[in-house]
Parts: sequence; C-alpha cells; structure tokens
Amino acid sequence: MAHEIEIFANGSAGFAAAGKPGWHGLGYTAPGPMTAEELLSNAQLAGWNVRKVPVGPVTDPLTGQPVTTDEDFLVVRTNPVTGAPERLGRVGREYEVLQNEEVTAFLQTLVDESGAVFDTGGSLNNGRRIFVTMRLPEPLMVGGFDQIDLYLAAFSRHDGWGSFVTVATPVRVVCANTERAALANHASKFTVRHTGRMAGRIAEARDALKLTWKHGQAFAAEAEKLLATPMDFAEFRQFTNVLYPIPAGAKNLARKNRELTLRQLEHLFAHAATQEPIRNTRWAAYNAVTERLDHRSPVFGGRDVAAVRAERALLDDHDHAKIKTRAFRLLATA
Repeated sequence: MAHEIEIFANGSAGFAAAGKPGWHGLGYTAPGPMTAEELLSNAQLAGWNVRKVPVGPVTDPLTGQPVTTDEDFLVVRTNPVTGAPERLGRVGREYEVLQNEEVTAFLQTLVDESGAVFDTGGSLNNGRRIFVTMRLPEPLMVGGFDQIDLYLAAFSRHDGWGSFVTVATPVRVVCANTERAALANHASKFTVRHTGRMAGRIAEARDALKLTWKHGQAFAAEAEKLLATPMDFAEFRQFTNVLYPIPAGAKNLARKNRELTLRQLEHLFAHAATQEPIRNTRWAAYNAVTERLDHRSPVFGGRDVAAVRAERALLDDHDHAKIKTRAFRLLATA
C-alpha cells in the first residue's frame, strides 16, 4: 500500500497530522489542532514559491534551427529542504499558479468562524500534488455516543494535470490512498480549474458543499432509526445469511470460510464489549459487520497487517466497502 508521501533529501517527510499520526508513521504529529501557519510549516508545505518559468527557445531536431514559443512554461518550486529550484510540470499560458498558502487560506475563509481546525496536510508524488484537511467542529452523533467525524479536504496539483478540488468527506486524508478514498466518498464537491482564480468563489463553494451537511444529517437520521429498531439473535442470523450467501458451486473451503465469518459475526453481535451500548439493535448488527471487516478479517501473504486493514477500510472500491454498503441497505430497508 504505497503512501506516496514526499521524502526529502534529509530523510524528513512532507506530512503533518494533529493528535493522531498517519498509518504510515511518517512526518510530524502535533499534540493538538494546528493553525494554518503551523500546518504549512510542520508539513513542509510553506515557502515553495511555486512559479511559471518560460521554456524559451528550443532546437528543431529536423532543421537544427531555434523555435521560439511564448505558450509553454515549466511549473517550478523552491525545495523546502535544499532550497534548490525543482520542475513540477509543464503548462500553458492560461495556467494560473496556486500557492499552498492560498489553499489553507481558502479553507480557513470557507469555514469562517465555525471552529473547524486544521488536521492533516502533506506533499505527494515529489510535490506534484498536495492536500490539506480541516476537521469540522461538530461530528455526527448516533444515539448520542457513536461519533462520525467529518472533514473538509482540499487537493491541489502543481503539475498541470488537475483542478483544485474541495470535498467534504468522512475519510481522514493521510496519504495518496486516503486521498483517493476521500474523493470517492465525498457527498459534495467544489472544483476550480487552474485557469480561473479562487478569489470571489467562497459563496459558490459554500453553496456546493452545503449538500454535505444535508447528506450527513440524512445518514445520522437513518442510523438513529437502526439504533431504535430491535433485532434479536434469530433475526441477526437471517440478516447475515442474506449478506453472505453461499456462492453457486462453492467448494468445501469457501463453505468453511463462510461459516467462520458467520460465527465471528454472531460472537460480535452477542458478546463483544464494543456492542454493549447498542446491544440487540439493527445498529449493533451493522457495527458487528464493520468491526469484523475493519479489525478481525484475516490478512494473508505476510503483508503489513495495519496497512492492509487501512486500505480495506478506506478505499471505496474495495470489496469490504461494498459489503458495508449492502449491509446498511439491507438493515435500513428490511
């Protein structure tokens, strides 16, 4: 599971997080929430001075004559560790540079006085992509105790290949894989091309991202319904049999693995300490499924267990994510 976090010449990493480190263990972990300036400094995103440099004349290999163009530019930054200029990409005349400091300023203005705090930030793919996230001040609460955090995440590119994107997401972005997961899991999205300025777009962005709060409230309302709906052990068994049907032509090993999965789910539903506040409800059934998938499912092949489980939990196109979605729908519509 490649993280793609930038590693500089002195061995330091372009990443910072507040309170809880990233799964990859790289970069700086602050003891608490950071200001924009602290995040930029700790993640080594400050002072890049990204700029466009004219390519200038080139030699035509056929005629040997110089060809001059005013349409082609290199995107260059100042390396925050070495101070050397570095090429990040090649762009056209209309491309407008967006500094990392402008990304944090945009997010700060977007949330205004809401109390949102900077949570993570980092450099990916040797500076070609960067991300910054803020943790929103009021998480969704299911049943008054089950917390689901929401993040505002901004993604910008310095290589000319993508737009500036802001999304609201339940995924905490700590690397390239969680970047992709956040983009896949967003409920609403605001995009600005690098040929247009962000100035004056705050109201437009807020309008676009308001949909997320409605989405979050809808999810919380559905979860509350599951919490309020009793489910006994027999009904839970029926649910898991539908969720994990016997595949057509299943061999003995597949049947044994399915039986093991069902027994693990039954144990979690009936006995796990994590279920105590929500025992014998449909919300408990959903949490039994997610707990097994995220923390109990086996990892084979000698791979790093924490990395594999992070990938399973965060990537939207993973089979585990599809099972969770199906489980929620089965419980919400039954």
